[in-house]
Amino acid sequence: MTPEQPLRGRAILIVDDDADTMTSLERVIIETFGCRVLTAPSGDEALRVIDSGLHLDLVFADVVMPEMDGVTLAHLIGRRLPSLPVVLVTGRSDVVDSVAERGGIALLKPYSLERLEAVFTEHIIGVPPPASGAHPKAA
Repeated sequence: MTPEQPLRGRAILIVDDDADTMTSLERVIIETFGCRVLTAPSGDEALRVIDSGLHLDLVFADVVMPEMDGVTLAHLIGRRLPSLPVVLVTGRSDVVDSVAERGGIALLKPYSLERLEAVFTEHIIGVPPPASGAHPKAA
């Protein structure tokens, strides 16, 4: 983790139907990255948050959810706000490949805090993860 916390103050919307997972992830993102976090237990609720006009820097959504899956949610968000990054998280590598083939952002479970920070940083700030494992230098 970079000492200057480049993600501090950024707004992340977590979408997951598992309340325990969502609560744990919310705590980690707030405490570790310094982000502001909003949560939604469903795709419909996530769309309500997005349609409310609140500023978001990134949506982090589970792929497997009842009623509306993460892939459908990402598509609907893309139609509303094409510049808003949506990271889809799944435990299935075939889904990661499918999402990536369609130009989406996918993260395979389990993932490390370092990987989560790299994905968030790359898609919010535009800094790609360093190839050598070193932290990016301040500009």
